[in-house]
Amino acid sequence: SGLSAMMDAGAGYGVGIHPTAVIDPTATLAEGVSVDPFAVIGADEVIGAGSVIGAQVFVGRGTRIGQGALLHPGVRIGHDVTIGDRFIAHFGATVGADGFSFVTPEPSAAEKVRETLGDQAGAMAQSYARIHSLGGVTIGDDVELGANSCIDRGTVRATQIGNGCKFDNLAQIGHNVVIGNDCLICAQVGIAGSSRIGNNVVLGGQTGVSDNLFIGDNVITGGATKVLSNVPAGRVMLGYPAMKMDTQLDLYRQLRRLPRLIADVAALKKSVSKPDSSD
Repeated sequence: SGLSAMMDAGAGYGVGIHPTAVIDPTATLAEGVSVDPFAVIGADEVIGAGSVIGAQVFVGRGTRIGQGALLHPGVRIGHDVTIGDRFIAHFGATVGADGFSFVTPEPSAAEKVRETLGDQAGAMAQSYARIHSLGGVTIGDDVELGANSCIDRGTVRATQIGNGCKFDNLAQIGHNVVIGNDCLICAQVGIAGSSRIGNNVVLGGQTGVSDNLFIGDNVITGGATKVLSNVPAGRVMLGYPAMKMDTQLDLYRQLRRLPRLIADVAALKKSVSKPDSSD
């Protein structure tokens, strides 16, 4: 890692404030902050020393960004977001969009299906009412956010990301989610609202985590795992629904044997129903 850092020439972003950048007079930019063309810095914004704000980046009202941040072109940071030091956000990443929070006056078809495991008899069409996202997002130090990844703001309390977390491209973190320190969130992972993730968790690519769940420290999920229930600390999970990886692989091996087993059963049935005439 040290050798690759020495060889990295950087993206060549400009130094200083480009004349086309739009910076609110109430924003505070510390020493050595660079702002590239057509970036927009909102009211009461605070950006730490040595940060680089790429072209066409938007940073909303009241947001705080620590020292040494690097926001690549096209990043969008919403209002009332707090971000620690050495934050890196790649192209198109979004922090602080509203959460996916909609309700119906009466239980919806989706709620009924979830409760009955498939029966939606009597379900009626309803319009959805929007719940506003009043919370913000709090992000710790040394966090990196991949291209086109999204971290939604909380409904009432802030969505929280711990120190040292690394997100791959196209990750989606829902409202009110809490993620601990030093987690690795791979590409196309989706974490639904109000779930809590412990420290040093690794979520493999396309892992899905349902809402209001808890995943303990040091959990690892294989690619495309779908977590539908709480996971205790230290587990290695795989499959849909997620189960211990060794159990899942054993079930898969048994599944591959099913065609041969079915053929054997059919042969046995045939021999029983048509006994040998010579006996």
